[in-house]
Amino acid sequence: MSGKSAAIVGFIANLLPLYSCESHDGIGCARSLQDGTLVWPVDESDWDEERGTVRMQWQGDPLRESLVDGDQIATLALERYVRLHGVGANEEALAAELWFMARHFHFKTSCHVYLPQLPEPPHPLVRAGRAARRMGEGLLVNLVCKLSGVG
Repeated sequence: MSGKSAAIVGFIANLLPLYSCESHDGIGCARSLQDGTLVWPVDESDWDEERGTVRMQWQGDPLRESLVDGDQIATLALERYVRLHGVGANEEALAAELWFMARHFHFKTSCHVYLPQLPEPPHPLVRAGRAARRMGEGLLVNLVCKLSGVG
């Protein structure tokens, strides 16, 4: 199976350790390692447009399934993935990583995750300038303390 739906399922399946890749009836699926939910691609080839719809079997139960926009599931998965892999990082670093992962998702699937408040991270030179300024402030404080005989 190919198309946006399969690309989304493949992307989600690679978000280890939240999901794993499984094959069912020769179709690549993503299994949530948290609750067992199974994400299947949907054949949208005869639809008016490919939207990236996926079939969800909640907790892996075929009797509890629904069709969902794959970019919505991916939004939740990416946010959890970035937070898991960024334990200990500050919010600015997490937001920057989420922004880059959202762009990577778009590159791989041509779909967009829903993160309306997520700003583009500052250019690396801007971040380096901020870090240098913070270090410079510390050096200046140390110099003033030594010159004034404090510390």
